[in-house]
Amino acid sequence: METKSKNTRKKPKVLKFPEGFLWGAATASYQVEGGITNNDWARSKMPPAGLACDHYHRYEEDFRIAKKLGMNAQRISLEWSRIEPERDVWNEDEIYHYQHVLECLKRNGFTTFVTLQHLTLPVWVAKAGGWSSKATIKEYTHYVSKVAVSLGHLIDFWITVNEPSMHASFGYNYGTWPPFKRSFLKFLKVYRNMLDAHNRAYEMIHGHYPSAMVGFTHSIAFNEAANRRSFFDSLVARFANLASIKETYLRTKNDFLGVNYYFHNKYQLKLLQVKKVVGKNSVLTDKGWEIYPRGLYEVLKKLSAFKKPIYITENGVADARDVLRAEFIRSHVKEIHRAIKRGSQVRGYFYWSLLDNYEWPVDKRIEKTGYEMKFGLVKVDFEKGLKRIIRPSARVYAEICRTNSSQ
Repeated sequence: METKSKNTRKKPKVLKFPEGFLWGAATASYQVEGGITNNDWARSKMPPAGLACDHYHRYEEDFRIAKKLGMNAQRISLEWSRIEPERDVWNEDEIYHYQHVLECLKRNGFTTFVTLQHLTLPVWVAKAGGWSSKATIKEYTHYVSKVAVSLGHLIDFWITVNEPSMHASFGYNYGTWPPFKRSFLKFLKVYRNMLDAHNRAYEMIHGHYPSAMVGFTHSIAFNEAANRRSFFDSLVARFANLASIKETYLRTKNDFLGVNYYFHNKYQLKLLQVKKVVGKNSVLTDKGWEIYPRGLYEVLKKLSAFKKPIYITENGVADARDVLRAEFIRSHVKEIHRAIKRGSQVRGYFYWSLLDNYEWPVDKRIEKTGYEMKFGLVKVDFEKGLKRIIRPSARVYAEICRTNSSQ
């Protein structure tokens, strides 16, 4: 009589996702297109994107790769400075180009998520004060109306602005990104202006397309106390969560919630200073971020209170050696599945990014050109003609996309 070996492993449980779940990857115009010179970032002291991935000319190849990997959705962005290089001057050739890009996505069977403003501003807008000026809200809404008329029939999901809190923080509070200001009051003003611009755009888009799905992407970290028994650590963490989630969504109109999740923060209040603490056994990305999948579940649990469809519009890992990415994806997808089982209305997931690309430099010690951090499912060889090479981890994601399930 045969007996089962004690070492026999149980087959991993298959986590099946709801029918119609969207699986995709995200890119942003300045980070991948190349040849963009008329925006605030390109004209600043920051390292330029230059040719980037030359996605502007190679988008068909890139979308074929995404289709080959089993994806059914893509998130892209439009470059405002291409479409409206000067105030009230519309570049119809560039609008026609984006029409071709969107038609290519549609031909390949992708659901389209289109970001209308992803960090950069046309030079003429920046010179007039950028998001610190209320006039920009009007200019932006005018641009949105043009996009709606010209390209709206090809857009399934509208993302008005990307990560307004990050733009306001790094551009106006920390002084790290254009326009390099350091003022908490300006940070608050810019953040409010961007949220107001979103609301105006929301109304504008619905005026053209009453059934449109409109939202914005919000960078949300999971914040917790370094010492859960510490009243002050817990207070700081609660305040951070309140500021990043409740206040933002209570001020805005949304048909869906776009979540960009990368990491979590442990806060410690010591000698009246707030510090971020990293655990001793934490796994860190090339960027120094702690990988913490459970944080995504906690974020989704909090967002469930708003009773809106949720899309993970960015989630990715800087991993040049491709040793972390496969498990990073699996572990985060597992937490999404757990959230869905507990009632969260998560409808889609977009890995950041489809391609290695220009990443907005934050830490000058490790990010000198903008091309050091490798987030791509697809490696781009920037030394040898921008050749695209599908990474092994992308095969893992492809299996998830094709089967609408994970293990």
